[in-house]
This record gives sequence, C-alpha cells and structure tokens, in this order.
Amino acid sequence: MIYDQLARYYDALVGDDEACRMWEEFVKKHVKPCKMLELACGSGEITNALYQDGYDILATDISEAMINELNKKYPYIKTQILDMNNFKMDEKYDSVICFCDSINYLMDYHQMVDSVYDVLNDHGIFMFDMHTLDRIKEFEDEYIEEGYLDDIPYQWTITSYFNQIHQHFAFYCDNSVLQEQHVQYVFDSNEVIDYLKQKGFKVKVYTDFVLDGIQNGEKIFIVGEKIC
Repeated sequence: MIYDQLARYYDALVGDDEACRMWEEFVKKHVKPCKMLELACGSGEITNALYQDGYDILATDISEAMINELNKKYPYIKTQILDMNNFKMDEKYDSVICFCDSINYLMDYHQMVDSVYDVLNDHGIFMFDMHTLDRIKEFEDEYIEEGYLDDIPYQWTITSYFNQIHQHFAFYCDNSVLQEQHVQYVFDSNEVIDYLKQKGFKVKVYTDFVLDGIQNGEKIFIVGEKIC
C-alpha cells in the first residue's frame, strides 16, 4: 500500500504551510462552512485548517498509516479509512473535496466521480485538483532530490512515462532501505470536465488556484456543482 513507509516522513518531506493556506482559501471562496467529506486527506493539514474555519469535516484516506498520523496530530477530527475509487456513504454531504493531485493516483476517474455525485446533496459542491499535461513535459528529464529527514538520508526521484508520473522514495535507516513507488496518471482536462457535465455537474475551472480556465501551469482546479 502506498504511503505505508512514507507516512511518517510525509510532513517533513512535502509539508508546505503556504500551499495549505491557498487550498484553504480556495475552499472558503467556493463554499461556506458546511458538512464536508474529504477524500485522500493525507496527514490532515488542509483538514485541520478547514476544521478550524468551522467546516464539519470527515477526513478519509485509503492509507491506514496516513490516517494514524492525522489522528496523532488532530485527535478531534473525524476520520475513516476509505477507497476513493469506489465508495458509498450512509450520509449525504454538502461538499466533497480531494486535493494535492490525489485523483491522479487513479487509473480511471469515472467511478470516483459517480461515487461523489451519489453522496452529494442537491447543489452540493465537488472540488478537486489534478496535474496538467505540462507536468509530463516537466519530468521528461528525471528530477532527483536528496537530503536528510531527522538525520535519515533519503532520495526522491520523479520521472514521466507517456501519461504517467513515477515517483520513487527511498529512506536509508539502520542498515536498511525503506522504499515506495508511486504512479500517477495524468488525464486530459477537457475529458474530465466533459464527464462531470454529462454526470450533472455545473463546472468552473481554474489553473494554479487563481487563473481562470485551462492555462499553462502545474494544476487544474475544478469546482463542480451538482445541479441534476
């Protein structure tokens, strides 16, 4: 399972207070405090920011290790282990969020969209982000990052292959190597938008948080309102 080894190092490796604030402000711009479901919550930095803003949020993730890390930091937040690819819930929600390009971990997004549609109240809001096609070009030449986390040497490499982004993490501790391999799938943004509309969402699109429409950048942000 991905993030089993990475969970304990996640915040130190990719934590970004400024980016967390931008995701928080993006949500606040599009939906007021409400009953919210978060998919792929990770270690809960965005979750906690929204909780402090008054959102009644249930944080979910497929990785038990990541949920455990969130629970250690924020024991007051409701959590549940959940596979975002295909799920059902007993309750309905006013909003569903899925950030940090988590949708790109799915080979196919259609079942996820269907599941989200089913758990949203009428006029509920679905917000998520995903890689742009520019990311494929960015990682045609392998990216390599090396350093130390709590005195533990690590190496993080990223490379692209057709429509995939491959990330490899290695942590060198006590004469052993902890490794994880992540694969993300980059989708055509227009195809994703078309499916959301076919499903019954009214869609707004942004690039890199604030730019209107699909432009050159790292992430596409989609806000879908369930209208039928």
